[in-house]
Amino acid sequence: MRALILAALIVCALPAFGQANKPETLTLNFNDADIVEVIRYVADRTGKTVIIDPRVKGKVQVFTNGEVTQDQAYSLLLSILDIHGFTAYENDGVVRVVPNKDVRSSPIPVTSNAVSKTGDEYVTEVIVLRNISAAKVLPVLRPLVAQHAHMAAYDPSNSIVISDTAANIARVKKIIAQIDTAAVAHTEIIELEYAPVAEALKMLEQLLSGDAGKDTGNLKMVADARTNSLLVSGDELQRSRVRGLVSRLDRPQAQTGNVRVLYLEYAKAADVAQVLAKLLQNIEKSASTDKTSTSKASVEADESTNALLITAEGDTLESLLQVVQRLDIRRAQVLVEAVIAEIEDVDGKDLGIQWLFADRNGGFGATSSGDGTLSAAGELVLSEDDDVLEQLAGAIGTLTGTTLGLGDFDGEKGFVALINALQEKTNSNILSTPSVLTTDNHEAEIAVGQEVPFVTGSFTSTEGNVSNPFQTIERQNVGITLRVTPHVNEGNKIILDIVQEVSSLTGETSASDVITNERSITTQVLAADGQVVVLGGLMRDNVQTYQSRVPVLGSIPLLGRLFRSNRDQITKTNLLVFIRATVIRDDDTLTGTTAEKYRFIREQQLLRRERKGLSLDRKLLPVVPEWPIAPDTDLSGYSDTLDAIDAEKAKKDD
Repeated sequence: MRALILAALIVCALPAFGQANKPETLTLNFNDADIVEVIRYVADRTGKTVIIDPRVKGKVQVFTNGEVTQDQAYSLLLSILDIHGFTAYENDGVVRVVPNKDVRSSPIPVTSNAVSKTGDEYVTEVIVLRNISAAKVLPVLRPLVAQHAHMAAYDPSNSIVISDTAANIARVKKIIAQIDTAAVAHTEIIELEYAPVAEALKMLEQLLSGDAGKDTGNLKMVADARTNSLLVSGDELQRSRVRGLVSRLDRPQAQTGNVRVLYLEYAKAADVAQVLAKLLQNIEKSASTDKTSTSKASVEADESTNALLITAEGDTLESLLQVVQRLDIRRAQVLVEAVIAEIEDVDGKDLGIQWLFADRNGGFGATSSGDGTLSAAGELVLSEDDDVLEQLAGAIGTLTGTTLGLGDFDGEKGFVALINALQEKTNSNILSTPSVLTTDNHEAEIAVGQEVPFVTGSFTSTEGNVSNPFQTIERQNVGITLRVTPHVNEGNKIILDIVQEVSSLTGETSASDVITNERSITTQVLAADGQVVVLGGLMRDNVQTYQSRVPVLGSIPLLGRLFRSNRDQITKTNLLVFIRATVIRDDDTLTGTTAEKYRFIREQQLLRRERKGLSLDRKLLPVVPEWPIAPDTDLSGYSDTLDAIDAEKAKKDD
């Protein structure tokens, strides 16, 4: 024995008279001994052939109180190895000592339920569960084994494969024996939609009859033909197996023959039928050279159910089905928002002097702007009537600005002078934001305006003393019209065919009818998803200068002002049209877009209801309900109560 073994007292029990068959006993005591020497000593005394892995190293301490047999000494060696991170397994009469982390991939012996070992010897065993699922119980058992041990579930046989020490496997089997008890039987009703329940019951009984002596012994199945249902009584594992089989059996019967009925989800059946009809014409033309081909195909559309009836055979039928599958897809939607901004600035100045001189002898003279005001005022001032104030007010009441005048008449001659001065400035800022939602490649139009009557003709019929005049009128839309057709590309680009029209009344009238302003844009643009682009615009400066004067006299400095009238007007117009297209591909984006605009309207209504100075009762002002809206909410005439608004305000303050 080497010096590393400090003490090794070996007592060999000599066979006494009549005790020749008594097994040999050993007494093992090692203090800080090399583990390889200990393995060699036990192998020598037990007569086993041992192969030691080079990685097996370390010092051990072992003290026994009394004698042990050879089998006990070997078991004690396995315990020593397990404590130091090693193990030994026997295969074909050879014991191999390896680290614990390599034991899973080693050829350790496989045992069965009939043969069980104890101690720290590593073995592999297959444990079959009867009542519970192996996959479900595996997470419960995994923490009970060491990290270097192996445990896995095999669903087809409902088994657990475990590689560990025989002692730990025995402990796991005791736990499984308590868990894997027969579950309490429950009754479940399984409704069948397509398969007849009587035929399904016969097939299930044939499939499960081979397992009647195992885990399906207490399984009972009864068919209810009235409701086409199957009543299943058993534990959870049994009922789960029946449910899985029924789900595979209860399926619609596949269509046979050369006729298919396809219910479309997104596309229109009539439109798809036209496309397929043209496709069939091309297929028939290409197959016309094949004299052996006599099959005919047809496609019909049922608009009431939005379905296609396809009659074809072989490859033609399969090709048509694939085409329909690619055509019947959900189309993207596009939200088109336009901004029409128009700013107009008008500056004008008028200054004019009109005068009139006349006498009874027939002499007269005048300067006039031609609006008739001087004539009416002169007729009143130069008359002998003293009560002319009311009539004079009516004569000059049509003039804007400030009008000053004077007049004198002594019975033989008279003089009248009118001075009119006006400075005006008009600013207008018009902002319109029409928007429309449409699907890809589908034209949409939104029109907001008024139907304005325009006179197109008139006629007067006179028969004797009876007149029958009439006019013909045509009504036209005046307002904003947005017509757009989006085309969404595979990326994030959108092509927009746009027709934008803006018309309005000017407030002026010509000799025959009213005058309207009209602005229209017809174009096609390419924009990214959510990008704002400008469609077009108008920048206009209109300067008008009007002057009337008496020749020669009107050009005299200072004095010439009495013989001329001036009118200046400057009009500046800035008109720009912007547009933004947003692609909506799913329900969440559509809901978010709708909710954003809906909440904006609600906030505006609440702001107006809370505005101070209203003479109306705030309860009378309508407010739409809070988003999201329940499907059964009636939006017509909806109005929140004042208490609800106060409660909402208090919630925000908190």
